[in-house]
Amino acid sequence: MELTIKGHSGCDIQVAREGKEIVVVKSTCDLKYAPRLINQARKQQKAGEFEYQHIRVPVIFDVNQNDKGAFIKMEYVYSKNFVEYFEHAGFEQIKYLIRALEYFLEKEISASETSIVQSSILTEKFADVKKKTLSNKALEGDQEVVDLIEYSERLFDKIRDMEMPVGRCHGDLTFSNILFNGNNYYLIDFLDSFIESPMLDIVKLRQDTAYRWSQLMYTKAFDDIRLRIVFEKIDKEIDEYFRTKYDWYLKYYKPLQLMNFLRIIQYAHDPKVIKFLKQVISSLL
Repeated sequence: MELTIKGHSGCDIQVAREGKEIVVVKSTCDLKYAPRLINQARKQQKAGEFEYQHIRVPVIFDVNQNDKGAFIKMEYVYSKNFVEYFEHAGFEQIKYLIRALEYFLEKEISASETSIVQSSILTEKFADVKKKTLSNKALEGDQEVVDLIEYSERLFDKIRDMEMPVGRCHGDLTFSNILFNGNNYYLIDFLDSFIESPMLDIVKLRQDTAYRWSQLMYTKAFDDIRLRIVFEKIDKEIDEYFRTKYDWYLKYYKPLQLMNFLRIIQYAHDPKVIKFLKQVISSLL
């Protein structure tokens, strides 16, 4: 074993050498989380069956679950993270990335069916988020959070059935889940979503480009001004591209982005993160 890393989900991530090959082994001893890890692996395997221009999916070699937990073994990709990549990328490379992301999302849309998503799906999800948020000890006694939940509830009560593409999505399409290898971009950490829609992938992508979430989570030094310029460029292009093409994007981006950040704050404990999330949620409302 060459390297062990603690993943954000609580999984252990090990980089191992097997003969001449280097592989990544992601594992958990949490029996409640194990089925979710297996589902993520299956979703990644499914995504690997499709071809995307310049978007790649690491190959999964093994998926295993037993009475002690679960693990998946996948291809190791030599790559940079988003900060390392953006700090050296020129504007041509950024434009290339934007086109690749738009192409990937369009492929998801074309593989999905335009369907009616019942408003009850949103209101039931909000009810669960509200319960977990108000029981979060780190948010106890925070009147601002209580007010934000109340305002959000009023908004979601007004939402009617939504028409949008449903079928295929990554589920957590943030820059922290993209490995940058030259002009190839590898997607990792697929995730089940409460609505399996490309719309949710646009929401998660703009979680980074518009609100710089992954940057907030990054602990090493970086060029803040350069990253701000890059993110603003990507966000402007992604937003303009989808707002000129799809009515469902114009109608449902803001409420679904609101739900996205509410789903994050329900588990937040770091005061800096809580302050950031309250500001974002307030701006969306």
